[in-house]
Amino acid sequence: MNALVPLASALGLGVLAGTRLYLTVFVVGLLVRFDLLALPLAWRHASALGDTRILILAGLGCAIEFVADKIPWVDSLWDTVHTVIRPVGAALVAASLFSGLDPVYQVALVLLAGGMAFTGHSAKAATRLAVNHSPEPFSNVALSLGEDAASAGALYLLVKHPWLLATAALIFLALFAWLAPRIYRALRAELTALRALWRHWLGRAREPEVTAEDERLLKEMTGGGHAPVVFAAIGTADVRELRNRVGKLFLLDDQAVFLARRWGRRVDRKIGRVVSLEVRRRVLSDELALAGADGRRIRFDLLAGQMERARAEADRYRR
Repeated sequence: MNALVPLASALGLGVLAGTRLYLTVFVVGLLVRFDLLALPLAWRHASALGDTRILILAGLGCAIEFVADKIPWVDSLWDTVHTVIRPVGAALVAASLFSGLDPVYQVALVLLAGGMAFTGHSAKAATRLAVNHSPEPFSNVALSLGEDAASAGALYLLVKHPWLLATAALIFLALFAWLAPRIYRALRAELTALRALWRHWLGRAREPEVTAEDERLLKEMTGGGHAPVVFAAIGTADVRELRNRVGKLFLLDDQAVFLARRWGRRVDRKIGRVVSLEVRRRVLSDELALAGADGRRIRFDLLAGQMERARAEADRYRR
């Protein structure tokens, strides 16, 4: 049974590093350095994590993450940057902790920790992206503080009761498998918005084009109208089937059409009787809200670089 304890530790360590990498490295490093708790035998060769330089870097990263994780959209930018860093960091921590084990077993644990870290990171990033669409900042702070508290408890379980943490990690993995398609769409939307923002900063933003296929679909759905104004947009939770769908938003007279793809199949939505537009600048993507005659508002996230055209369209509707 003792031979399987590192397996349980790797499962829990991966999920922890996927959400709080720097906190995990900092706390584990302190435990190794000062032997504050009776550590698992498999960790006896992990002296590198207790090195002063590692502790300083991890502590600095932990402090920055503590602040960044509580600011709307900054937390999503932080998560995007750490898409690779967290899984790789988890693998390196596992390699250090289990360096005294059989090499084959060690490689398996390193891969397991890295894979679990990626699932934890993906779930965290998708959750934050969803929360960032709320109009108030308090939900971000509350969620982040909850993650901090949960991470502190999980670190204790990692050392004293790894099998309890491993059980929780396996339950999380099953839940992640069920939510994976939704998480994939959320991360894809986030990365698309970040890439567009980066291109806009570099002056390389590209205007979306109206293709012949788009024109055919628009005529089929709306019967025609003036030349459409097109935006590169991402659907939000206002319309369930469009949530986190990356596509094109077309404005024609008093109608709007959103076209996207789902596993190669077309996903569309016609919004009739649009009476007004509202635009709002945000950090990662701007927001365009369509108000219908029935009073319902449907929001879309516009990729960076399209705000001026959106404002011009809003002014046109006001006139």
